[in-house]
Amino acid sequence: MSHLWRGWCLLRPGVLLYGGTIGTTQLHAHHAVHLIVSAEPFTMADAHGRRLTTRAAVIPPDTGHAVLAGARGALLAQLDPGSSPGRSLLAHSGAGADASTWSPPFPHLAHAGPSPRHRQVAAPLTFTEPSNGHEHSFEAAAALKIVEDWTGHRGAEVIPIHPAVEMAIAVIPTLLIGGPVRLDVVAAAVHLSPSRLAHLFSAHVGIPLRPYVRWQRIQHAIRLVAAGETLTMAAHSAGFTDGSHFTRVFRRNFGTAPSTLAAAIDWLP
Repeated sequence: MSHLWRGWCLLRPGVLLYGGTIGTTQLHAHHAVHLIVSAEPFTMADAHGRRLTTRAAVIPPDTGHAVLAGARGALLAQLDPGSSPGRSLLAHSGAGADASTWSPPFPHLAHAGPSPRHRQVAAPLTFTEPSNGHEHSFEAAAALKIVEDWTGHRGAEVIPIHPAVEMAIAVIPTLLIGGPVRLDVVAAAVHLSPSRLAHLFSAHVGIPLRPYVRWQRIQHAIRLVAAGETLTMAAHSAGFTDGSHFTRVFRRNFGTAPSTLAAAIDWLP
């Protein structure tokens, strides 16, 4: 069955969360650890056309995938690969480039479905829950709790990250405001050689620094759109050449145009 994207979206440091109906996408790859949990089966394909029909999937960063058949009642989370929840989910899922590895070995969760409206929820432990008063506030808070269940961040141990990489992740958002982010500048800020930082960053985050910075720019633009900026203004403010440049990068990362999702999403504060 063909479905159109329609739902709510919440952006917090380290996670972009979407709830509602997921539609189809073109083949794309983004620099996030990708989690989809749905009340209905959906079908995905990897870069080689291998298919998977499931109700839960974890896709690693920079891994080509497409949604061939969407579903209603879905929860989609894109986790920063440098965050502890993102690294924890990826480490425990065993997901790789082949679609057959995307259905995670968490049977007690994989068949539960999101059903966020019907769960009693305490305050999320990792992510800041949305403010009250929005139509989807309770649903989003419940969804954040589900993401924490999946990532193992309900009191589980934190996977360690090298201190220099942690410092680099912290300094990159500040550098983004000033323009292009160069490896040598980030390395100087964390007191390492560029080659050493490049090696550590890839090893601990799972992707090189350059695509990670690009992912941060996309997230910054999304935050601005959620705050009411036009796509063109958001693109310029996030460091893209123009709206067309942002659209091309967005399509490569999400498999659809930003205007398509912007019209279908109700953003939560």
